[in-house]
Amino acid sequence: MNIVADENIPYVKEAFSSFGHVATLTGRDMTAEDVKDADILLVRSVTKVNADLLAGSNIKFVASATIGFDHIDLDYLAKHNIGFARAPASNAISASEYVITAIAYWSKKNTIDWSSLSIGIIGCGNVGSRVKARCEAVGIKCIVNDPPLAEHKNNQGVDDFRGIEAALACDIVTLHVPLSKTGTHKTFGLLNKNNMHHIKQGALVFNTARGYTIEEDVLHQRPDLNLVLDCWQNEPDIDLSLLEKTVLSSAHIAGYSLDGKIRGTNMIYQACCSFFKQTPQWSTDSVQLESLPLIKNIKDPRDALLQAYPIEEDSQRLRNTKNISLSASAYFDQLRKNYPIRREFAFWQVDASALSPTECKILSNLQFQLVNTP
Repeated sequence: MNIVADENIPYVKEAFSSFGHVATLTGRDMTAEDVKDADILLVRSVTKVNADLLAGSNIKFVASATIGFDHIDLDYLAKHNIGFARAPASNAISASEYVITAIAYWSKKNTIDWSSLSIGIIGCGNVGSRVKARCEAVGIKCIVNDPPLAEHKNNQGVDDFRGIEAALACDIVTLHVPLSKTGTHKTFGLLNKNNMHHIKQGALVFNTARGYTIEEDVLHQRPDLNLVLDCWQNEPDIDLSLLEKTVLSSAHIAGYSLDGKIRGTNMIYQACCSFFKQTPQWSTDSVQLESLPLIKNIKDPRDALLQAYPIEEDSQRLRNTKNISLSASAYFDQLRKNYPIRREFAFWQVDASALSPTECKILSNLQFQLVNTP
């Protein structure tokens, strides 16, 4: 079989070579000509998989190594008996670690006790529930808004779902919702001119969901807000004037840990094996990763997060857009393609000799491995 894959899916050739020849391409630039002779198509979120791409092709199976699927025309796939798989929760850990690290950065920089803060979590699925767990681990009060979950009583450990106004009134507001343009609980423009006034002065506001869940024009009208934006409208041609107003910003990489990407590759590989009734011949056990250095000189638990994931470096790279020769959109995609290796907290060891038992418990609850504990 012929396989066409996004070049940003790690180990995709090693995993899928048992199916046939694997050709890797730039995901955003895939064309109908590129995939017409392929049997399997493997993408990430930047590839629009629809009739324009697939009509006349031999595609039998499509997989997206992402948790979202708003870039996939599921109706077209079903109508043409094309199999589909994705990687739900594969990057949920790294996306939640992005949020808690950004909170650590902002609170430390502004000499704020992060345990005194409240956070409104809008959407408590795979990512939002993990954000909640990590915030609770450091003592942040969590207010959760998720009408679909509340209706189905699938509470993700939430005892009290609140209205969106209560979530927006917190010190921190973060969105973790899929992008939907229709239905009772549509999320397109979820934060807009009609409810933005509920957000308090100086709040820390995240978008690590999808760009169009927030009306960006309204953000320009709230210069008091501390913005952390990973997702943008019109990606990769983002609003550079809005970029200048952010505390932290990044090129849609919140979930880009190497560990999460490998999980995504494995999930779609296993699904492909199941679809074609093949015995898996590749596993993540074959992946050899370098050991990580010990995190030392920790005086505050936040230091460990910021050493494990120096989030300000991601922000500075995107802010360099105005200083490079590439177009802003090309540079955005280059940042995603050439993203440096980032490992999740669970793979880091921390020298906890200078920390209190309470501080050690915080890091342990955040999944760090502690050594030299007091």
